[in-house]
Parts: sequence; structure tokens; C-alpha cells
Amino acid sequence: MKTKTFSLAVVILGLMLVHATSPVFSQTRPEYIPLGGGVKGVLYRPDSNPAPQVAVIIIHRTSNYLQHAGCTQLSQRGLLVLCMNSRFDNNEALVNWELIALDVKRGVDYLKTTQKISKIVLFGHSGGGPTTTYYQAVAQKGPSYCQGPNKITQCASTGANSVAGLTPADGIILADAHPGNTVNALRAINPSVREGQDKEVVGVNADNGPIDPVKRLDPFDPANGYNPNGDSNYSQKFQRSYTAAQSDRMNDWINQALHIRALMAQGLWRFPDNDSIIIARGGGSQAGGGDGANLFVPDVDILCCTANPQKLLKNDGSIVTEIVKSVRLPNPAVAEGNEEFDGGTKNLTVTSFLSANAIRSTDSMDYAQIDWCSTNNSTPCALQNITVPILVTAMGAHYFHVDAEQFYQNYSVSTDKELVIFAGLTHGITPCTTCPGGPYTNQATNYWNYLFNWISTRFGT
Repeated sequence: MKTKTFSLAVVILGLMLVHATSPVFSQTRPEYIPLGGGVKGVLYRPDSNPAPQVAVIIIHRTSNYLQHAGCTQLSQRGLLVLCMNSRFDNNEALVNWELIALDVKRGVDYLKTTQKISKIVLFGHSGGGPTTTYYQAVAQKGPSYCQGPNKITQCASTGANSVAGLTPADGIILADAHPGNTVNALRAINPSVREGQDKEVVGVNADNGPIDPVKRLDPFDPANGYNPNGDSNYSQKFQRSYTAAQSDRMNDWINQALHIRALMAQGLWRFPDNDSIIIARGGGSQAGGGDGANLFVPDVDILCCTANPQKLLKNDGSIVTEIVKSVRLPNPAVAEGNEEFDGGTKNLTVTSFLSANAIRSTDSMDYAQIDWCSTNNSTPCALQNITVPILVTAMGAHYFHVDAEQFYQNYSVSTDKELVIFAGLTHGITPCTTCPGGPYTNQATNYWNYLFNWISTRFGT
């Protein structure tokens, strides 16, 4: 009897939840769209606009965006939204970056040919920023954008993987976009790993002793400014040594991977096509980077503030122009995860490392010392080739607002561009409940309203 009563209660509760949430789902009417080539899509139609002329594409490199908040938030406001997963969803080791433009193409072509949409806006959240800007740069400039002797990896202009003839989108929104998975990997790599221990030794008779970090470069040594119980404080001297050493270690891995690639091409490697790359304390392979050794995660004074006054949208909907300081909190807990295989190690292949996790530089944090166009996974490089309207948005409880300022001021060549930072929003576009300066309870609504107004003003609905 108790079991039957409990089961009935569960059924009733389930019906109540379905009833409570049904207005959202009836309004957006999500429809699964198999786009081919391993690419998945879910189409969200707006009931309030039965004949939409404007559509938004939401896509990431590897994350599952089929139920991204923007899917419902923007469709509820009257826009058609196609939320997509690339062929590489949930698997960084599978990524062959240059091919991702063809995945975005499937969505654009579907909206143009099947849905007869006249205007398309690309929405790039986090790693979706490099994804959408790469597509748009190639669409506007052609394959020459993603080819050249300086490129670590190149796109194809002929054959089945050709990226020629892409249809450009009409606008781009960057939502706390980062400068590239490549740069995230650079900023996350721990340079205190000794050269002799920076090897992949697996299989029969493998012998891998514990890593003994170089003390002067150990970001989790209290002697260098690390605080396991709060905000760390790294000296300028340590920061300069550390960020230069990050570039050195990344460049060493690039050279090694290129060496393997060359030997494979000559038939002199154990496999003819690809091989594994395991980078200890390189940050996790999952979207978001896992437990990296980024100095600005435990020390929030690094990447704290914009260099110049920028628009800050506050919880009451007002906008002020001021130097914007992040309200994010420090996270010293990454120290433990950085040592581990699961959260702190890059488990990639030669292809996925070189195409989506590698960039040349001499200092990981100095924009002037990063070779932005040595990779095709680079928001700053792409923005220099994109002329359509662009809205750059950043979250005030994260650290990509500093990169957003760079995108807006120094890299975007669009004549219709705007930067807005949203106070108290986290990287996931949700309000921070523990950050100073709150509450930020209205900010998610403010965010999606702002985006809808920007789109509808320029393109209609």
C-alpha cells in the first residue's frame, strides 16, 4: 500500500510539473532536426510570430547547446532559434577544428533553404565565440582566411572538406566569448612541470613517478602568493615569469606535435593518421577547461577590470559607463584538481591539440605577445575579418569581460559594434548569489531583453 501511495504521489507531482512548465514548451515547440554529418539541431519556433524572418543559431565547439537558455529565451520573445551540437559534441579529443565551419554551414543552409529565413544571427556563448566568428570570417573572406604558412593547421579549399562558398550570417552576438580554446589552454597550462617529466609514457613497462614541480613556478605554492583559503596574491615578478613560462611549455608541445605529424606523413610513426597527446597539469579536456593553472582563478586582482570605461548594465536596468571591475570570487580549490588525471590533464590527439588547443606566443597574458592568427581557433583573428553588426556582451561575475573589451576596441572592424557588460551575471548567464554588490535577480531577464532589442532593431523578427 505504501508503494502504491508513493507511486501515485509521484505521478501527480509529475503532472503538476508538466502543467506548470507547459506554457514554456507550448510556446517554443522544440523540434529535433537531424542535420546530417553527425550534426544535431533543435528548432524552437515562436508562437507569437508564426512567420519569422529572423533566426538565431546557437552552437559551441563541444558543449551540448540543444537546450541552451537562449533557445527558449529568444524564441519566447519572437525569434526562430536553431540550437545545434557540432559533430564533436562532448568529446574534445575528436575535434578537427577547421571542419566545424561545415557544421555551422548545415544550420545556415537549413534555415535558408528549408525555413526560408532572410536574416541569420550567430550567437556565440563561451566557446561558441570562436566557433561562430571562425565560420563568419571564412564566409566573408573565403578559405584564404584559414590558410597560410603561419597556420599551425589549415582548412581545405577543395574536396569533401572544403570550406569554400559558405553563406555569411547577417550579425553576431558574442556572449562572454573567450578568445579561443587555444588561448584558454595556454593560460591554463602549468609551467612548473619539469621538462623531464613532461612526457607521455603509457603502456607496457610504463614508469611514471609523481610530478615534482619547479618551486619558483609553482602557482599553488604559498611562497609564490597562493592562498588555499581565500584570494591569492601573486607578485608582478612572479606573474611575468609564470606567463612567459606558460608560453614556453605550450611552444614545446606544439613543436613535439608538429614533429609527430611530420613523421606520420613520412610513414615513420607508429600510426599513419593520428596519436594521443597527454599533457599533465594542462587543464582538463572538457569544455570549460577543468582545473587549470590560470593565475586569475585564485587571484581575482588579475583580469579584474576593463582598461577603459565601458557600458555596465545594472540590476535595475540602468546603464552606466565606468571602469568595470569583476565581482567574481576566487577559487583556490583548482590546486587539487590540477594534479589529477581527470580534471587537470589534457587528453587529446595530435589533431585536436594542434587544431583547437595550440597557439604560438611568448607570453600567455600579453595580447601583443600572442600570435593570434597562428591558429584558426581565435576570436581576435576572426574579428579582424568580419564586417557585419556585432554585439559583444560580457558577464560581470567572470573574467572574460577583459577579453571582450579587447574584441570591441582593438580587433573588431565592424562599423556597427557595441560592448555591454552585465553586472553580477556568471559565465553561465545566471545571477551570482554570493558575489558582492547584489542582488542581481533581474539580470538574466535584462540580458535576454537587451539581446532581443538589439536583434529586432537591426533585422526585425
